[in-house]
Amino acid sequence: MKRIGLILIVAMTAMVWLIGPVAANPSTANLFKAMDKNNDGKLAAAEYVAACKLAKEKCMEEFKWFDRNEDGNITLPEYEGKMK
Repeated sequence: MKRIGLILIVAMTAMVWLIGPVAANPSTANLFKAMDKNNDGKLAAAEYVAACKLAKEKCMEEFKWFDRNEDGNITLPEYEGKMK
């Protein structure tokens, strides 16, 4: 089940990267929670990169794209905002 979750995360992230933001759906929060390994309500770069199955450089580009306020973390509102 975790593998399927990771595949969905990568697929949604790749879709946003390639074709632009898509409509947020109810599973967006679940995808975010699956990546938030320490359950602190935000994604550090290490958590995002660990869930991302692309090249590390590409994952870091995506992380920076999601991190709107550039504080080094992605919050659920930031994540959902980019998925709309």
